[in-house]
Amino acid sequence: MSTWELDAIWLSGQIALLTLLISTPPAVVLASVMAKARWHGHWLLNTVVLLPMALPPAVVGFALLAGLSDDGQLGHWIGNLTGWTLSFFPSGAVLAASLVTLPLMVRVLRPAFEAVDPMMAPLAQTLGASPWGAWWSITLPLAAPAVLSAMALGLAAAWGETGATLVLASALQPSPRVGHPEHSVPLALVQALRSPDNLGAATRLALVSVGVAFVAVLLSEAGRRHWQGRWAAAK
Repeated sequence: MSTWELDAIWLSGQIALLTLLISTPPAVVLASVMAKARWHGHWLLNTVVLLPMALPPAVVGFALLAGLSDDGQLGHWIGNLTGWTLSFFPSGAVLAASLVTLPLMVRVLRPAFEAVDPMMAPLAQTLGASPWGAWWSITLPLAAPAVLSAMALGLAAAWGETGATLVLASALQPSPRVGHPEHSVPLALVQALRSPDNLGAATRLALVSVGVAFVAVLLSEAGRRHWQGRWAAAK
């Protein structure tokens, strides 16, 4: 395996891990809130949170470019205020992956929080626990297997996210050549497929991606089965 292939795998790993660290806390909070939401119009929150999962990934990438690049009004304002500009890595790739990964994780987590007995937290509060303490010590541990399952799927989604990152790369990367130092696995795979000489590299990168996805789905399924077994035993 060549150096640029290893660099692409390393870059994709960084994107996936950063995305997971950024997406997991808000996914857990949003899933918990959405599971218990009963106020008028809560369906609007559900729609907004899950919308990116239904959009074509290329649309997500275009939205990031239109809103946060130097040509967008918001991006221009942020650039003047902070000096920050949208780049492919890490900010652009991680933002693109997070926007697609977050709703997927919320979708996986919400049923777990809905399955938690709603009387357990109030009962803990009558024994002296604060609302935050009851959620942290009771609700979250009960949903922990589902959190691990969602994280596994989120890691796979962030690793394999292509549409949004391809849009960002085509606009933000100065050079599309094979072996570019800012090529993640999906980008390197696309570039490698353009040349018959790089068919072997493309095959190796594809196999690595399949391996990552297989392990992630296997861990996610294990978490789901553990969560279902725990609740079956409790009932």
